[in-house]
Amino acid sequence: MISKESILKLEEFQKSFGQVKAVRGIDLEVGEGETLALLGPNGGGKTTVLRAIAGLHSPSAGRVLINGSDVSAEPDKAKAVVSYLPQKTTMPGLLTAREILAFFARLRGEPKAKVDGMLDLFALEEDADRFTREFSGGMLQRLSLAVAFLKEVPLYVLDEPTLNLDSLGNRRLRNHLKTLRAKGMTVIFSSHNLHETMRTADRVAVLVGGRLVVVEDASVFRTTVTRETKVRVVLTATSESILAAARAAGAEITDRNGRHVHFRALPNRRLDVVKAIEEAGGAVEEFHTEPPDWDALVRPHFEATERREGSS
Repeated sequence: MISKESILKLEEFQKSFGQVKAVRGIDLEVGEGETLALLGPNGGGKTTVLRAIAGLHSPSAGRVLINGSDVSAEPDKAKAVVSYLPQKTTMPGLLTAREILAFFARLRGEPKAKVDGMLDLFALEEDADRFTREFSGGMLQRLSLAVAFLKEVPLYVLDEPTLNLDSLGNRRLRNHLKTLRAKGMTVIFSSHNLHETMRTADRVAVLVGGRLVVVEDASVFRTTVTRETKVRVVLTATSESILAAARAAGAEITDRNGRHVHFRALPNRRLDVVKAIEEAGGAVEEFHTEPPDWDALVRPHFEATERREGSS
């Protein structure tokens, strides 16, 4: 449910490439000041949706509206309020970060002070006068983000902004998104990083096979992610008594392969499970948490969507 006035609407949006249906008739609204994460497996349609919002291709059917303007019918009006970060960006290797930002600042009518501000914001000030061919992948991604956020606009469309991003960049991005939300600006972004998304988004929308199968508050989705997260332990030995002790402590055993045991348990019970395993004689050599797969996260929603489509 959108509580604020919508800045972005997708109405029965469909996109096909030849015989391939990339996105299958989705409806979605994003409110002013909201941060929405588009999630889903590869090939789900996330990039197709974001490119359409940015006006880089037209719908095969349906409409994309920004502030009430149809992106296809009034592209200049719609694009004037959007800043888009593609999934893959390239920077001219023989220009410095400062030169690149200065170029985009002039292009967008921004003062020179914004260049220094973005360099500082994304921790590039010490490397501002180095050629970008000398930059690491994380530094290049921070520079791409600096370009995307150079001009303040009502709507930011970011395709995998954390891709190749280092931990410093993740912190700077997360903090800047909070600042934008406080200013009433809207962000829609795609991501494969579930845990980082949960720290950033207000809502999540999940695309699978071109269908929009989940739209819900991030706090609700976080509960599902937590419930479906698996723990993998490597033990010195396994036995039925060790597994029974783990179950008694709150574990749901999902797989056992030699000394490797996978289980689910509530976060506040995981250490209890490990302790029970060790008390039963199974010393833990390794302990890992593994994010859930998309099938586990969206299966109930996907099945409900298919039932609705089958009955219509």
